Amino acid sequence: MNKIMNKEQFEKITKWQDKTFGKASAMSKVAHLIEEVEELNDCLVNNVEGQEIDYEFADCFILLFGAASSFGMDYEYICKVINQKMEINHKRKWGKANDNGVVHHKT
Repeated sequence: MNKIMNKEQFEKITKWQDKTFGKASAMSKVAHLIEEVEELNDCLVNNVEGQEIDYEFADCFILLFGAASSFGMDYEYICKVINQKMEINHKRKWGKANDNGVVHHKT
């Protein structure tokens, strides 16, 4: 099994979503993603381990990729903009973690 996301896996996910959910839009997929992130958060808060939390992470990735595809982004473009954004992130100055452990950039 592949250890990284590849184009074939991305297309398999997005084609399945198109077939299964028909006219679901990027916005509807993001609305569903928010629900799944809340479920993931509950698992993290409750120290859930194993397959249950693994599948919550997977649900989030699947919906995020589907939303991006519905928005018109393909695998190559997503990889490109992630790499561009990481270059920006590497150049930024970052603050200290807040009480929740969240760190925001200063510039």
